[in-house]
Amino acid sequence: MSVPPAPQSITLTAGDGRALGGLLLETASPRGALCISGATGFKREFYLKFAAYCVRRGYHALVYDYRGIGVSALAPLAADLARMSEWGRLDMPAALVGGQLIGCMPNEARARAHVMIATSTGYWRRQRVPFRYQALAFWKLYGPLMLRRHGYVPSGVVWSGESLPRGVFLQWRAWCLSSARFGSALDADLSDAEFAAVRTPLLSWGFGDDPIATPAAVEALLESYANAPIERRWTRPAELGVRAIGHHGFFAERHRDSLWRAALDWIDARCA
Repeated sequence: MSVPPAPQSITLTAGDGRALGGLLLETASPRGALCISGATGFKREFYLKFAAYCVRRGYHALVYDYRGIGVSALAPLAADLARMSEWGRLDMPAALVGGQLIGCMPNEARARAHVMIATSTGYWRRQRVPFRYQALAFWKLYGPLMLRRHGYVPSGVVWSGESLPRGVFLQWRAWCLSSARFGSALDADLSDAEFAAVRTPLLSWGFGDDPIATPAAVEALLESYANAPIERRWTRPAELGVRAIGHHGFFAERHRDSLWRAALDWIDARCA
Protein backbone atom coordinates (compact mmCIF):
# COMPACT_ATOMS: atom_id res chain seq x y z
CA MET A 1 0.00 0.00 0.00
CA SER A 2 1.43 3.35 -1.02
CA VAL A 3 2.16 5.90 1.68
CA PRO A 4 0.45 9.26 1.08
CA PRO A 5 2.56 12.41 1.38
CA ALA A 6 2.65 14.25 4.67
CA PRO A 7 -0.17 16.79 5.12
CA GLN A 8 0.71 20.30 4.08
CA SER A 9 -0.41 23.11 6.39
CA ILE A 10 -2.42 25.75 4.55
CA THR A 11 -4.45 28.80 5.54
CA LEU A 12 -7.97 29.32 4.24
CA THR A 13 -9.50 32.79 4.30
CA ALA A 14 -13.22 32.96 5.04
CA GLY A 15 -15.53 35.57 3.52
CA ASP A 16 -15.13 37.88 6.49
CA GLY A 17 -11.32 37.60 6.46
CA ARG A 18 -11.08 35.07 9.29
CA ALA A 19 -8.10 32.72 8.89
CA LEU A 20 -8.77 28.98 9.13
CA GLY A 21 -6.15 26.29 9.52
CA GLY A 22 -6.24 23.46 6.99
CA LEU A 23 -4.22 20.36 6.13
CA LEU A 24 -3.94 19.40 2.47
CA LEU A 25 -3.01 15.91 1.29
CA GLU A 26 -2.18 15.69 -2.42
CA THR A 27 -1.94 12.86 -4.91
CA ALA A 28 0.32 12.84 -7.96
CA SER A 29 -2.46 12.12 -10.48
CA PRO A 30 -5.70 13.58 -9.09
CA ARG A 31 -9.10 12.60 -10.42
CA GLY A 32 -10.72 15.22 -8.21
CA ALA A 33 -10.60 16.92 -4.84
CA LEU A 34 -12.47 16.12 -1.63
CA CYS A 35 -13.05 18.44 1.30
CA ILE A 36 -13.97 16.99 4.68
CA SER A 37 -15.98 19.18 7.04
CA GLY A 38 -15.89 17.88 10.59
CA ALA A 39 -18.51 17.31 13.23
CA THR A 40 -19.03 19.76 16.07
CA GLY A 41 -16.07 19.69 18.44
CA PHE A 42 -13.82 17.49 16.30
CA LYS A 43 -10.46 18.77 15.14
CA ARG A 44 -9.15 18.25 11.62
CA GLU A 45 -6.68 15.59 12.77
CA PHE A 46 -9.53 13.21 13.59
CA TYR A 47 -10.17 12.80 9.84
CA LEU A 48 -6.59 12.40 8.62
CA LYS A 49 -6.68 8.61 8.17
CA PHE A 50 -9.81 8.85 6.07
CA ALA A 51 -8.26 11.72 4.12
CA ALA A 52 -5.18 9.57 3.46
CA TYR A 53 -7.45 6.84 2.11
CA CYS A 54 -9.06 9.38 -0.23
CA VAL A 55 -5.60 10.26 -1.53
CA ARG A 56 -4.91 6.59 -2.23
CA ARG A 57 -8.14 6.54 -4.22
CA GLY A 58 -6.87 9.39 -6.40
CA TYR A 59 -8.24 12.53 -4.75
CA HIS A 60 -6.63 15.55 -3.20
CA ALA A 61 -8.08 15.78 0.32
CA LEU A 62 -8.53 18.78 2.59
CA VAL A 63 -9.34 18.78 6.30
CA TYR A 64 -9.68 21.99 8.28
CA ASP A 65 -10.83 23.48 11.57
CA TYR A 66 -13.88 25.72 11.75
CA ARG A 67 -13.47 29.07 13.49
CA GLY A 68 -13.40 28.58 17.24
CA ILE A 69 -12.08 25.01 16.93
CA GLY A 70 -8.50 23.69 17.08
CA VAL A 71 -5.96 25.86 15.28
CA SER A 72 -8.75 28.13 13.99
CA ALA A 73 -9.68 29.24 17.51
CA LEU A 74 -8.61 32.52 19.03
CA ALA A 75 -6.91 32.82 22.40
CA PRO A 76 -8.26 33.20 24.95
CA LEU A 77 -11.22 31.10 23.80
CA ALA A 78 -13.59 33.07 26.03
CA ALA A 79 -12.97 36.06 23.71
CA ASP A 80 -13.67 34.13 20.49
CA LEU A 81 -16.98 35.39 19.05
CA ALA A 82 -17.46 32.48 16.62
CA ARG A 83 -21.00 31.24 15.93
CA MET A 84 -22.03 27.92 14.46
CA SER A 85 -23.96 29.55 11.62
CA GLU A 86 -20.70 31.14 10.47
CA TRP A 87 -19.32 27.66 9.85
CA GLY A 88 -21.87 27.23 7.07
CA ARG A 89 -22.12 30.82 5.84
CA LEU A 90 -18.40 31.66 5.84
CA ASP A 91 -16.09 28.73 6.63
CA MET A 92 -17.54 25.94 4.47
CA PRO A 93 -17.68 28.16 1.36
CA ALA A 94 -13.98 28.89 1.89
CA ALA A 95 -13.33 25.15 1.88
CA LEU A 96 -16.21 24.35 -0.53
CA VAL A 97 -17.99 21.57 1.27
CA GLY A 98 -20.73 21.05 3.77
CA GLY A 99 -23.16 18.74 5.51
CA GLN A 100 -25.88 19.94 7.78
CA LEU A 101 -25.25 23.49 6.50
CA ILE A 102 -24.76 22.89 2.76
CA GLY A 103 -27.79 25.11 2.17
CA CYS A 104 -25.94 28.08 3.67
CA MET A 105 -23.14 27.94 1.10
CA PRO A 106 -23.45 30.46 -1.76
CA ASN A 107 -21.00 28.40 -3.87
CA GLU A 108 -22.46 24.95 -3.13
CA ALA A 109 -23.22 24.27 -6.82
CA ARG A 110 -19.49 24.14 -7.61
CA ALA A 111 -19.34 20.75 -5.91
CA ARG A 112 -20.08 17.63 -7.96
CA ALA A 113 -21.51 15.65 -5.04
CA HIS A 114 -22.04 15.76 -1.28
CA VAL A 115 -21.83 12.97 1.29
CA MET A 116 -23.49 13.37 4.68
CA ILE A 117 -22.21 10.90 7.27
CA ALA A 118 -24.48 10.55 10.33
CA THR A 119 -25.81 14.05 9.63
CA SER A 120 -29.13 15.20 11.05
CA THR A 121 -30.90 17.88 13.02
CA GLY A 122 -29.83 18.04 16.64
CA TYR A 123 -33.32 18.33 18.12
CA TRP A 124 -33.11 16.39 21.37
CA ARG A 125 -36.54 14.74 21.20
CA ARG A 126 -35.57 12.96 17.96
CA GLN A 127 -32.62 11.28 19.65
CA ARG A 128 -32.67 7.90 21.34
CA VAL A 129 -33.29 7.27 25.03
CA PRO A 130 -31.29 7.60 27.27
CA PHE A 131 -29.01 9.80 25.16
CA ARG A 132 -31.69 12.45 24.65
CA TYR A 133 -31.85 13.11 28.39
CA GLN A 134 -28.07 13.30 28.65
CA ALA A 135 -28.15 15.84 25.82
CA LEU A 136 -30.87 17.83 27.57
CA ALA A 137 -28.77 17.97 30.74
CA PHE A 138 -25.84 19.20 28.65
CA TRP A 139 -27.93 21.99 27.10
CA LYS A 140 -29.77 23.04 30.25
CA LEU A 141 -27.27 22.46 33.05
CA TYR A 142 -23.67 21.60 32.24
CA GLY A 143 -23.11 23.96 29.30
CA PRO A 144 -24.58 27.07 30.96
CA LEU A 145 -22.62 26.27 34.14
CA MET A 146 -19.37 26.05 32.19
CA LEU A 147 -20.11 29.36 30.45
CA ARG A 148 -20.52 31.04 33.81
CA ARG A 149 -17.29 29.53 35.12
CA HIS A 150 -15.02 29.78 32.09
CA GLY A 151 -16.71 31.86 29.40
CA TYR A 152 -16.69 28.82 27.09
CA VAL A 153 -17.47 25.09 27.31
CA PRO A 154 -14.23 23.21 27.99
CA SER A 155 -13.40 19.71 26.90
CA GLY A 156 -13.74 17.24 29.74
CA VAL A 157 -15.58 14.21 31.06
CA VAL A 158 -19.09 15.43 30.23
CA TRP A 159 -18.16 17.04 26.91
CA SER A 160 -15.36 15.05 25.26
CA GLY A 161 -15.15 17.15 22.10
CA GLU A 162 -12.99 20.21 21.59
CA SER A 163 -13.72 23.23 23.75
CA LEU A 164 -16.55 25.36 22.34
CA PRO A 165 -16.73 29.17 22.22
CA ARG A 166 -19.74 30.76 23.90
CA GLY A 167 -21.46 31.75 20.65
CA VAL A 168 -21.04 28.28 19.12
CA PHE A 169 -22.49 26.56 22.18
CA LEU A 170 -25.42 28.95 22.59
CA GLN A 171 -26.44 28.77 18.93
CA TRP A 172 -26.03 24.98 18.84
CA ARG A 173 -28.08 24.76 22.04
CA ALA A 174 -30.89 26.86 20.55
CA TRP A 175 -30.98 24.65 17.45
CA CYS A 176 -31.04 21.44 19.47
CA LEU A 177 -33.88 22.66 21.68
CA SER A 178 -36.04 23.57 18.68
CA SER A 179 -37.98 21.32 16.31
CA ALA A 180 -38.12 24.04 13.62
CA ARG A 181 -37.03 23.21 10.10
CA PHE A 182 -33.50 24.21 9.10
CA GLY A 183 -33.55 27.70 7.65
CA SER A 184 -34.98 31.03 8.75
CA ALA A 185 -37.60 29.32 10.93
CA LEU A 186 -34.79 27.89 13.02
CA ASP A 187 -32.48 30.90 13.22
CA ALA A 188 -32.44 34.42 11.76
CA ASP A 189 -28.76 33.84 10.90
CA LEU A 190 -29.99 31.33 8.30
CA SER A 191 -32.47 33.73 6.69
CA ASP A 192 -30.41 33.98 3.49
CA ALA A 193 -29.76 30.22 3.27
CA GLU A 194 -31.15 28.40 0.25
CA PHE A 195 -31.49 24.76 1.26
CA ALA A 196 -34.17 24.14 -1.37
CA ALA A 197 -31.83 25.44 -4.09
CA VAL A 198 -29.39 22.56 -3.60
CA ARG A 199 -29.62 20.21 -6.59
CA THR A 200 -26.26 18.48 -6.28
CA PRO A 201 -26.37 14.67 -5.78
CA LEU A 202 -26.34 13.90 -2.09
CA LEU A 203 -25.64 10.66 -0.22
CA SER A 204 -27.08 10.55 3.30
CA TRP A 205 -25.64 7.62 5.27
CA GLY A 206 -26.83 6.71 8.75
CA PHE A 207 -26.15 3.86 11.16
CA GLY A 208 -28.57 1.73 13.11
CA ASP A 209 -26.95 2.20 16.52
CA ASP A 210 -26.45 5.97 16.28
CA PRO A 211 -28.28 7.65 19.19
CA ILE A 212 -28.08 11.11 17.59
CA ALA A 213 -28.66 10.80 13.83
CA THR A 214 -31.76 8.63 14.13
CA PRO A 215 -34.04 8.06 11.11
CA ALA A 216 -36.42 10.75 12.38
CA ALA A 217 -33.59 13.26 12.90
CA VAL A 218 -32.02 12.53 9.50
CA GLU A 219 -35.31 12.86 7.65
CA ALA A 220 -36.09 16.12 9.44
CA LEU A 221 -32.87 17.56 8.02
CA LEU A 222 -33.35 16.14 4.53
CA GLU A 223 -36.74 17.87 4.33
CA SER A 224 -34.80 21.11 3.89
CA TYR A 225 -33.06 19.69 0.80
CA ALA A 226 -36.35 19.21 -1.02
CA ASN A 227 -34.93 19.49 -4.56
CA ALA A 228 -31.68 17.58 -4.19
CA PRO A 229 -31.38 14.05 -5.63
CA ILE A 230 -30.84 12.16 -2.40
CA GLU A 231 -29.71 8.58 -1.90
CA ARG A 232 -30.41 7.23 1.58
CA ARG A 233 -28.37 4.45 3.15
CA TRP A 234 -28.72 2.82 6.53
CA THR A 235 -26.21 0.30 7.86
CA ARG A 236 -26.49 -1.82 10.99
CA PRO A 237 -23.29 -2.92 12.77
CA ALA A 238 -24.23 -6.59 12.32
CA GLU A 239 -24.11 -6.12 8.54
CA LEU A 240 -20.39 -5.37 8.86
CA GLY A 241 -19.74 -7.98 11.53
CA VAL A 242 -18.92 -5.35 14.17
CA ARG A 243 -20.49 -4.59 17.53
CA ALA A 244 -20.87 -0.84 17.08
CA ILE A 245 -20.56 2.02 14.61
CA GLY A 246 -22.35 4.81 16.46
CA HIS A 247 -22.27 8.49 15.59
CA HIS A 248 -18.58 8.87 14.69
CA GLY A 249 -17.52 5.27 14.03
CA PHE A 250 -17.58 5.60 10.24
CA PHE A 251 -14.14 7.22 10.44
CA ALA A 252 -12.49 4.32 12.27
CA GLU A 253 -9.82 2.77 10.06
CA ARG A 254 -11.27 -0.72 10.53
CA HIS A 255 -14.02 0.37 8.11
CA ARG A 256 -11.56 1.16 5.31
CA ASP A 257 -12.55 -1.81 3.17
CA SER A 258 -16.27 -1.53 3.87
CA LEU A 259 -17.72 1.91 4.61
CA TRP A 260 -14.81 3.97 3.28
CA ARG A 261 -14.60 1.98 0.07
CA ALA A 262 -18.35 2.20 -0.54
CA ALA A 263 -18.40 5.97 0.07
CA LEU A 264 -15.55 6.54 -2.39
CA ASP A 265 -17.18 4.23 -4.92
CA TRP A 266 -20.28 6.44 -4.75
CA ILE A 267 -18.17 9.56 -5.22
CA ASP A 268 -16.24 7.95 -8.09
CA ALA A 269 -19.49 7.26 -9.94
CA ARG A 270 -20.42 10.96 -9.84
CA CYS A 271 -17.06 12.67 -10.08
CA ALA A 272 -14.94 10.45 -12.32
